Amino acid sequence: MSLTQKNLLQRHSTPVVQSRVSRPLSVRCRSAAVDQASSGKVKFNVIPNNGQWETGVPPVMGAHLMASGTVAPISTSSGAGVGVEPHQFQYPGESNAQVVVYATGKNAAAGLAKSVTEAAAAAIKEKGSFTLVLSGGSLIGMLSSIADVRGIDFSKWWVFFVDERNVPLSSADSNYKGAQEALLGRVGIPADQVFAIQEGLTVSQAATNYEGRLLSLPASVLPRTADGSMPVFDLILLGIGPDGHVASLFPNAPEAAVTSGWVLPVSNSPKPPPERITFSLPAINAAKEVAVVAVGESKAEIVQRALEVQALPGALPAQLVRPSSGKLRWVLDSMSAQHLALEEWESGKGFPRNK
Repeated sequence: MSLTQKNLLQRHSTPVVQSRVSRPLSVRCRSAAVDQASSGKVKFNVIPNNGQWETGVPPVMGAHLMASGTVAPISTSSGAGVGVEPHQFQYPGESNAQVVVYATGKNAAAGLAKSVTEAAAAAIKEKGSFTLVLSGGSLIGMLSSIADVRGIDFSKWWVFFVDERNVPLSSADSNYKGAQEALLGRVGIPADQVFAIQEGLTVSQAATNYEGRLLSLPASVLPRTADGSMPVFDLILLGIGPDGHVASLFPNAPEAAVTSGWVLPVSNSPKPPPERITFSLPAINAAKEVAVVAVGESKAEIVQRALEVQALPGALPAQLVRPSSGKLRWVLDSMSAQHLALEEWESGKGFPRNK
């Protein structure tokens, strides 16, 4: 990724900071030298009758013929980039990223929980509320220790889900159910401030319903971007799948190319269950802070690909997570970071690379 990255290598509980500024790859041209005679005069090699034909310029030259022998059609291009359909997936621009590597998964969980409580305290002090957006899977379990922290005003927390399966809330596949068991059911967040998916709707209806409930929140809880088009959540926590998907935005899926809307329906997820709702990338990138969390050896390959290999736009949705004005942080442990060449990140020649 063409990101300004800071490598944080933790051996205990306090990361050691090593900063880095990546430079984009550049094309180097070699200048042709002019051969001069010993007299100091420029010497030219002249080929007699060069470029002349006895019967005049031929109507078709070899390079103008296709393999079939027919004449190649004349180009109708109006110029480079003129009249060309843009690729449906576009990188949203440069972004700053911070990579935090903890010695163990346990340390990573403690560090993540601390980051959440610090973000909550800052948001409540600033605007009187804290908006937290959760993902499913093992990430929820990493936050369970928050329930044991004293002095947190959970009455000012508002909790949302960056994606959710269109299943009953009692289902084992429900992200809401997992969050309730790991954390939400153990703290005093008011029930009407935990935004679960509405049961019993089609997936399209569920996405519309969820977005409508977000739109109904006042700016004191959920501010908007300057143009009013997107919500600004205080903190979004994302996991990452082995294929590079985040939320329910999968590689090369049309949902990952959407440029408007807050919540989208997904009717054919490659990962079961097939029906889900998900935040759009513009909604994710409008957040005040986004953290991508990946711990364990099973995440090592995709972490290396996402952070060190420049993929085609859309091939790795995690690379499209680039907050427009907020902060981006990757939270790793030593196992998930084992294939990263952190010591080489200072080299502008080595990164980004394409393999």
